[in-house]
This record gives sequence, C-alpha cells and structure tokens, in this order.
Amino acid sequence: MDGMTAKYRVVLTQGIGRDVLADILRTCHFGATLDMTNPHQIAEYNVGIVVLKKCGILGHGTMEEVVNQLCTVMPVTEREDEK
Repeated sequence: MDGMTAKYRVVLTQGIGRDVLADILRTCHFGATLDMTNPHQIAEYNVGIVVLKKCGILGHGTMEEVVNQLCTVMPVTEREDEK
C-alpha cells in the first residue's frame, strides 16, 4: 500500500471518516441509477469511484472481495423520510 492510500484509509475508513466517506459517495450518486445523458452526473460519480480507489477499496485484485462484501448486505426497507 502506498503512502497516499494509507492516508486516505486512515482518514476515511475509521470513525467519523466513514460518515464523511458515505456523504461523499451519496453526493457522487454512488449506488444510484445515473442519467447517461448528464455528463455532470457521470463526472460526479467518477469522483466517487476515484475516492474509493484512493482508499484501496476498489482496485486491482479487490473486485472479488468487494462483490463478496456487497452480497452480505441485507436489504433495508426504505424509511418514510428517505422517499
């Protein structure tokens, strides 16, 4: 792991940093359906992917682990205030 990846991991994968990472990913439309005719939305999404790569979460050799972890997430019923 290079020095910058370690810094991203320390800041964004622990404690309050996870809240910040989640907010960044929400802002970047992560997990949402994108409007493929909207270049701004696509660019914002790509920023989220870059942040995940800089954290070492997405990258060479991590895809299988990411998929395995995503498959363990249980569906949550949408809350009324999130609609």
